[in-house]
Amino acid sequence: MTYSSYYQLLDLDPDQGTTVHLTTGAVNWAVEVCQQERDTDHQWFCFLRAMAIRGLQEWLDRGAQALSLEYNSETPPNPGVNCHVKGFRLCLLVQGSLTDGLISIPRYTLKDPLNFAHLYVLVEVHEEADEVKILAGLRRDHLVALKTSGELALNRKGHYYVPLEEWDLSPEDLLLYFHCLNPQQIEDKAAQLDTSSPESSPESSPESSPESISEGDRDSPGETLRDGPIPAHCLCQQQPLNVRDWLRDKLDAVAQRWDWTLLPPLATSHQLMSVQTPAEELETLLRDLEHQGVTIPDHAKGAYQELQAQGIPGRLYALIWKVFDSHYSPEWSLCLFLGPRPGEPLEPGTQLIVQDETSILVRQTLTEDSGNAYLYTQVIGHMDERFTVSIISGEGTPLTLPSFAFQS
Repeated sequence: MTYSSYYQLLDLDPDQGTTVHLTTGAVNWAVEVCQQERDTDHQWFCFLRAMAIRGLQEWLDRGAQALSLEYNSETPPNPGVNCHVKGFRLCLLVQGSLTDGLISIPRYTLKDPLNFAHLYVLVEVHEEADEVKILAGLRRDHLVALKTSGELALNRKGHYYVPLEEWDLSPEDLLLYFHCLNPQQIEDKAAQLDTSSPESSPESSPESSPESISEGDRDSPGETLRDGPIPAHCLCQQQPLNVRDWLRDKLDAVAQRWDWTLLPPLATSHQLMSVQTPAEELETLLRDLEHQGVTIPDHAKGAYQELQAQGIPGRLYALIWKVFDSHYSPEWSLCLFLGPRPGEPLEPGTQLIVQDETSILVRQTLTEDSGNAYLYTQVIGHMDERFTVSIISGEGTPLTLPSFAFQS
């Protein structure tokens, strides 16, 4: 594997699996710690949360560059913020008996000014098999936006009911957040959305911290409620995009569904009076690369995608071509440009991430002092290798595209 970036490699595997089988020691710890819960009616829910915590810990430990999960192993985990990863405060919600497509979130995890949750993680526990499955995630600012718009129902026990379809972070997105994002970005965006809400004030309610949890805020049967399966995007890899078709001037069904548009053959030799179309813009970028000693072959084929429809400001260009070398087996190359749409500059903090089936290969970030308007990278792999591209906006919104594959 070769690639044209010197960024530090991270061992983040999008296919590492989301199901964890707990060790006997982990299960024994969950049994023991839940027995410290004085209210026997809540011991079972405490046990499930303890299983979920150890499952998340094992999942994060799987990579060569493991992520550390912090929690208090001496006390029973409470139903609010119960663990931390790299500054992110997490609220693990355990799937129970589900009935009507809603997930119950304790109100104080949203409004506590000192110990609110940055991320909510939905976890399924199969205690009879000692298995834990990471299902999906939800950002604090997304939850604040739902509350501010009046879309959340609050029951008498102090729980918000969040529709399952609002849980839009896949397990892969959570890994990207832990590796690449600053939790302050989520805090800042949530604060902008919640400035007019009375719940943003710590004096608005006496139950603004875990220490003041009322009985209504404790566990109730069916801590998470849903009807039907978790959305597919949370559980499985998307069908890949076959870029080999680009060489035949065709787009496969995946590319069409994601609104990719083929570009005409490269023509970087003529001078342009202005940059108007995407094709002309790309030619200008390629001329700039030539001045830096980077040459894209004339037989390369490209396409672009407007990302606005996916919730990310910007435009992504992709170029692909075969690499022929008599000393090695045939390879293919993927070249990417992430840039602004006309009149809409990329936000500082925007990230472009490329990974193969085992690790992150490239992670680039647009900074204010760089003077660059674009992020650029190139990766090369064997014909059977795939590359997955993820983009995180300056506001922290993630987007993972279908993998790029060169299939015959």
